[in-house]
Amino acid sequence: MQNPSIDGVAAIPLRKVVNERGHLMEVQRADDTHFLGFGQAYVTATRAGVIKAWYRHHVQTDQIALIKGALLLVLYDAREESPTRGLIQEIRISDDNPLLVQIPVGIWHGFRATGTGDAYLLHLNTHAFRFADTDEDRLPPDDPGIPYRWAE
Repeated sequence: MQNPSIDGVAAIPLRKVVNERGHLMEVQRADDTHFLGFGQAYVTATRAGVIKAWYRHHVQTDQIALIKGALLLVLYDAREESPTRGLIQEIRISDDNPLLVQIPVGIWHGFRATGTGDAYLLHLNTHAFRFADTDEDRLPPDDPGIPYRWAE
């Protein structure tokens, strides 16, 4: 027997996209009918040792919070007008050091799951992802244009 629905409560099925590196599960988008505010929220899982890099956006600000696991987040400032142009910043995030990291437009970023298990991330973007017109540039983790080498 199903419980009666409470007025105003919505149970929205979530879609999980799985690949060899983990999964992505969208939680809410600005273009969802049940959207209440902001751009997009989704959860990703990254298998231990996997590197996901490099990304940068032209319009959206990324916000990343670790839900479970351990993570090394690396940022590279390649913005022409920035007073910190050329700077690399490493931020370690873990269950013992929970952080919400805001990543401005134009900053290259990537991360590696550093624990023994999967790293689960909540992504809160200021704009919803558009498959037909992405606001994203990508480079491989070992791109020579970014002066950072991921340790083994």
